[in-house]
Amino acid sequence: MSSGHLNAQYNLRLPDELKQKIAKSAKELNRSMNADIVSRLEGSFEHKFGDLENTPTEELMKELAKRLDGFSVVVNK
Repeated sequence: MSSGHLNAQYNLRLPDELKQKIAKSAKELNRSMNADIVSRLEGSFEHKFGDLENTPTEELMKELAKRLDGFSVVVNK
């Protein structure tokens, strides 16, 4: 293993069904499975908005934009 790695590596065992779901999600978002997994893990540690009435609008908008980033909408013609 090279000392040039900036990110830690971790060997993870997944059930086949979960791996297929991640692969599908990654393909739909046009990113690697690793990027999809990292994004999902990071999201699980972020602030949860349980009390929306007391959360500043700007903070809600930033969170919404962040969650929508990478998603594409298909519009019927």
